[in-house]
Amino acid sequence: MPILLLAQGDDEAKHLLKQAIEARYGIRPPALESLRVDFKGRTRAKVGPVTTWIPVEVRAYFQFPTSLRWDFSVKKIGIQLQSGVEAYDGNIYHRVRGNNRAETVTDAEQIDSMQKRLWAMAALLLTPLSENYIKLKIEDTYQFKAENTQLHNAVHVHLRPDYTLAHVKVTCLNPDSGREQLFDLRLDEEQVLIHDLMLPKKIKVFWDDDIALELKPVAAETNPQFPRSTFTLETSEIG
Repeated sequence: MPILLLAQGDDEAKHLLKQAIEARYGIRPPALESLRVDFKGRTRAKVGPVTTWIPVEVRAYFQFPTSLRWDFSVKKIGIQLQSGVEAYDGNIYHRVRGNNRAETVTDAEQIDSMQKRLWAMAALLLTPLSENYIKLKIEDTYQFKAENTQLHNAVHVHLRPDYTLAHVKVTCLNPDSGREQLFDLRLDEEQVLIHDLMLPKKIKVFWDDDIALELKPVAAETNPQFPRSTFTLETSEIG
């Protein structure tokens, strides 16, 4: 399909988004209503008294515009050290840690942080920013703000001079530090085709200037049908 922008907002910001979509996908970007992406990479974790890099596997689910889920598993030499799920079904934030049962999170700051982080992950796909529930605002020569008016959250999108996506940023609560910090997704300029979907070869996740996570996409499925339980965690199996 040709690039069609339904987003509201500044013409300058719309121009930047259109150029970024074309730089990623060409003139026929995918129409994404839902998406599942698998990543492999490494994360900074504390093992005993030492903080070191540990292998991590992640699966992200998106049912646009509001349902989001993020599963992760941290392993060392085949032994699972940590795992968890965060999910938002459009109304409620659900969470699982380790082998515990799913819980409903009611703290407003934690809910806001989760929405912002998962919306930033969705924004790096670019095409979700073209929908009519998005409001765009120009911020600089190669920078614009994208507000999801259904989630009531906004991210800051930074492009390179060739219009490839460089950063997606948002300030929110870091659940590990308990402080408001800059959540910064830094994307490789190189792109890879993963099951007919063009993605950045590597994504680095920073809190302020401290790297927390490196991810490489390894599999993707566009427009799968998800059961309701995917986002409500009525069952707590990871994956």
